[in-house]
Amino acid sequence: MIASVRVVVGVLLALLALTALTGCSAEYTEGTSAPAARPDGSLDAARTKLRLVQQDSCYTSADLARQWPVCGRWEEEVLNVGNAAAGARPGDREITDPAVAVRAGHEHFVRGGCTSTPTDPNACIAAIDETRAAVTRLAQGIASVR
Repeated sequence: MIASVRVVVGVLLALLALTALTGCSAEYTEGTSAPAARPDGSLDAARTKLRLVQQDSCYTSADLARQWPVCGRWEEEVLNVGNAAAGARPGDREITDPAVAVRAGHEHFVRGGCTSTPTDPNACIAAIDETRAAVTRLAQGIASVR
């Protein structure tokens, strides 16, 4: 009796496994997974991202004394855009020089402790001003290149 129960259970498990395997044919799953997304290193991608960061209130605000505490993420985004633009056109100084200036403004923001509790908020405001001026130069450089 026990042997026949084991055979029945074995057959049921085999049928269950076979049913599960036949349900996984490539016909139904093909094309449902996208390849891993990779950053677009083109100048057009940097241009698009730059337009977005220029719409942020950290770029547009006239009152940086009130705005600067929430600009840490903007500073990171701008740094990434500058790096992407310089990477897309490494030999073009109209892009690489402003990208270096963006990096300098970002470094002043970080070194000033602006990502946590700064000792001098005016240093943070000055760093954002520096970064904003560099972003403007970067936009001009990208616009001049086709």
